[in-house]
Amino acid sequence: MAEKVKKKRVGPITFFRQVRAEGAKVTWTSRQETIQATIFVVVMSVLFALFLFLADQIIGWFVKTVTGL
Repeated sequence: MAEKVKKKRVGPITFFRQVRAEGAKVTWTSRQETIQATIFVVVMSVLFALFLFLADQIIGWFVKTVTGL
């Protein structure tokens, strides 16, 4: 049977120091990159919503035509 591995416990101060050190290693995006990515996501979401709307309308029209409703 496998033995349980005990994790070393650290205090809250040590934990937050480690979190801060790891956060400092992260390469954060610039404000401009964030704005560009946000605009891209919004535009793509609108285009996808329009595509789904049109597909729904066409399928609905087709079903009504076939069933005679």
